[in-house]
Amino acid sequence: MTAQPDELERIKKHYQTSEEEQVKLLDKPEQFLYELSQIPEFPDRASCIIFQSVFIDGMASIQCKLDIVSRSDGDLSVREVCGLVLALGNHMNGGNRTRGQADGFGLEILPKLKDVKSRNAGTERSVFPLPEPQDVFLAAQVKFEDITKDLRQLRRDLAVCEEGVQKVCSSSPEEHLQTFKDKMEAFLLNGE
Repeated sequence: MTAQPDELERIKKHYQTSEEEQVKLLDKPEQFLYELSQIPEFPDRASCIIFQSVFIDGMASIQCKLDIVSRSDGDLSVREVCGLVLALGNHMNGGNRTRGQADGFGLEILPKLKDVKSRNAGTERSVFPLPEPQDVFLAAQVKFEDITKDLRQLRRDLAVCEEGVQKVCSSSPEEHLQTFKDKMEAFLLNGE
């Protein structure tokens, strides 16, 4: 989003050596690049502001993954539910080893649990709170190593952003600083 050094040098030279009417003849992109070059420490400012958006999106993504995991771990843990399904299924299969008692179950049976009837007419599945199968599937896809890696990367990038903010604050005149400084200091404080 910034001009190449030689390109910017030519634009600045044109601004300095030309009369006002000739300066107006510059195309809009060149005028825009010149105006950007007049903002103190523009590349650092832009990278900090862009990172702020990236950081917020990254944290939202991580929070979403953690919410999925916590949603799938309702009142009963998935392990406890699977244990109950195993115990009840083995009991319902009945029989003995010589007559073909089946121990265990395949995961493909889980969606069929809703078809199991109770002896009591009023008992329904909603009495037994189970996590939504889609939540369990999504939670199984979450890799905590990836979350840890993403958090470390965001922490490193946040440190780089903090250095950029310090550089801008130390080298920019006060009249061009306050809005940027206030917003970035609030962001860095919340980001930590």
